[in-house]
Amino acid sequence: MTLKVSAKDVNPKQVGSFAAAPRFLKLLSVFTLTLVLIPLVYLAIRSSENGWDSFVSIILRPRSVQTLFTSLALSLTVAIGALLIGLGVALILGKTNIMLRRLLLVLMPLPLAIPSYVIAYSYLTINPFLRGFWISAIILILATFPFVAIPTYALIRKINLNQEEVARTLGLSPLGVLMKVIWPQVRVASVAGALLSALYALSDFGTVSLMRLDTFTRVIYTVYRATFDRSGAASLGIMLLAVSLFVVFLERRGRGLVVPSSGQGRSGGVLAIGNYRHLAFLFVLSIYFATLVIPGYVLISRSISVGNSINIGNLISVISNTALVAFLGASVALLLAIPVGILSARFKSRFAQVIENSLLVTHALPGVVVGLALVALGARYLSGLYQTIYLLAFAYALLFIANSLGSVRSSLEKIPMRLDEVARSLGQTYSQTLRRVILPIATPGIFAGWLLVFVTAMKELPATLMLKPTGFETLSTSLWTATSISQYSQAAPFALALVLIASIPSYLLNRPNLAEREVMRENKDL
Repeated sequence: MTLKVSAKDVNPKQVGSFAAAPRFLKLLSVFTLTLVLIPLVYLAIRSSENGWDSFVSIILRPRSVQTLFTSLALSLTVAIGALLIGLGVALILGKTNIMLRRLLLVLMPLPLAIPSYVIAYSYLTINPFLRGFWISAIILILATFPFVAIPTYALIRKINLNQEEVARTLGLSPLGVLMKVIWPQVRVASVAGALLSALYALSDFGTVSLMRLDTFTRVIYTVYRATFDRSGAASLGIMLLAVSLFVVFLERRGRGLVVPSSGQGRSGGVLAIGNYRHLAFLFVLSIYFATLVIPGYVLISRSISVGNSINIGNLISVISNTALVAFLGASVALLLAIPVGILSARFKSRFAQVIENSLLVTHALPGVVVGLALVALGARYLSGLYQTIYLLAFAYALLFIANSLGSVRSSLEKIPMRLDEVARSLGQTYSQTLRRVILPIATPGIFAGWLLVFVTAMKELPATLMLKPTGFETLSTSLWTATSISQYSQAAPFALALVLIASIPSYLLNRPNLAEREVMRENKDL
């Protein structure tokens, strides 16, 4: 039996318009937005409780100005370094025939699975006297260059090979082809990735703290812990949030401005760089050596050296704690993101766009700011949740809800609206349509978003330090505690466990997008 649906069978106002959006979706979306705005409202109220003059005096203090300068200089340095290294790695893997290319391609996303503070710990273990601005910048560049390399590589592989061949026939050198053909088509994606690296540097706490560098995150945490000056910490948090929001604005403003056109020709191909390909191979190898090999060697060797003294029961307990609270945080983030994702993907409107853009502001919320807000609110108004894993899980949800929202929205946008129409024509309510048709189809993409938040939450440090219950330890806080008192060997098992557990889902999330597509593409060319 064939089901035929004509246009007259479906009311066009039933599907795809905001007026037809179910009330429960609107209410749940507004509820989610209200929760996300809690830290922002707290910062505004707390920083202004002593008056405008007090706020101005705090942000204009010499130390505040110096902290602002240091934070901006660090983020700019990291952005430039990540852009140069990420672009170089993407070009070499995408446009040259270097040795072990496929292996190096599979390894490209793995630095994202290693928290920057783990890399910092590894180098401190080798040289405990490492301190300061430049070592912090180098470590953050090594940790974030895949933000540039991954999207740039994806675009490079889509560039029409005919464009490059025409450029060569016009006498352009490989460098000329790079500057006049390739760079204009990847510029926006590369710069956007560099801005994400800058945002990461602004919100980073672990690396700058281990390296004794006073950026906003370390100063806010120090002020909160040492003086319990909530107003001063909130004022600094406002400054940090303002800078982070500006970076997010720049990153979102650049999205979608330039899309490479592959036309009808071939894509892929390599640039002839002759013997320079050996230097290119050494360049990529040195980056991976500094990012993966050295930390891996330190973690494994130190874990072996303390093998007999490792408390296995304690390690298993800490791993369980980490997985539990990350699971709760990822699940709460997903539950909050689903209504907004449905509204923005299936009922497009200005209202839905405003809510979505407001939630994406969470990209700019550093963990120390969210932790500061929820500590104050929990102690004053949520005594039943304060010092529980549920408040910590809620902090994870607020910090990483944008990741869940992006996955939910993109998954739902791929589902034809015709399925909604058919289901509604058969008498299904919209909630039934969601439960029986839409969400089951979107489940793989939604689960990928949940997995991304789960991995990210496992590595979160500042909010965990501020909100964890007394006696409750995660892998990140155990590593931090041991490292802060220079017990580097005792910290190794926790760091190794964190990297191993985070690497598996990180590899699964990135492998289909890079390695498998590359292999399929090359097999097709052959």
